[in-house]
Amino acid sequence: MAANYPTRIILAFRSGGVCAFPECGKHLTYDAKEGEDTYVAEAAHIRGEKPGAARYDPSMTDAERDNVRNLIYLCTDHHTIIDKVEADWPTTKLEELKEVHESRVRTAMEEAFADVAFPELQNAVSWVTNQVPVADGSFDLTAPEEKIKKNELSNGSRHIIAAGLTSRNTVSEYVEAEAQLDADFPERLKAGFLEEYYAKRKQGHKGDELFELMCVFAQRGLQRQADRTAGIAVLVYLFEICDVFEK
Repeated sequence: MAANYPTRIILAFRSGGVCAFPECGKHLTYDAKEGEDTYVAEAAHIRGEKPGAARYDPSMTDAERDNVRNLIYLCTDHHTIIDKVEADWPTTKLEELKEVHESRVRTAMEEAFADVAFPELQNAVSWVTNQVPVADGSFDLTAPEEKIKKNELSNGSRHIIAAGLTSRNTVSEYVEAEAQLDADFPERLKAGFLEEYYAKRKQGHKGDELFELMCVFAQRGLQRQADRTAGIAVLVYLFEICDVFEK
């Protein structure tokens, strides 16, 4: 077995699309001219994928081996190193490396919310002009805490939402400003996220997995940290103000 595509996408999101090996810093995303970007990193197993593999743990199930918690985002060279020089890279060291890297990425994203402004938001939602407005949605306010509980989101997702809400007024002002130029803009914006949300729900995703896949959707095609964070700020705004994550 191997990690499935959604799991790899979530791993890339948590890793900021960057190799987790110390001082590597290699960006591992190919920017496609059309369609979705391609992640060229490897979802390396911390505890080996099969018997004979580095750090293999026979007590684990296949599902546990391919879970995002047992995977670390690496370039090809550093994946080879941790498996070929196993003595230098035991399980505990790789788990610590993964935690430090993903925590650093999460902190950088949360701090970037303070810099979200109209230019970043404009870059983050440039696709909206081609979106058909939703016909029967609503922008009824539902408390974020209620949605968090309803969707059984963990503290990790909760922290992203809390950080994103610090940009809520800026996003709201931006949406209002765009609505002055295009009355359908709020509904176009909502329609794009709802379309992706329902597609992911239909595929069986839920909870943190669904939330993180929606974060990836919000960041698609964006390279600058400020733009990527602006995309998530928009998602969090919709999380609070309309029925994204409502049903």
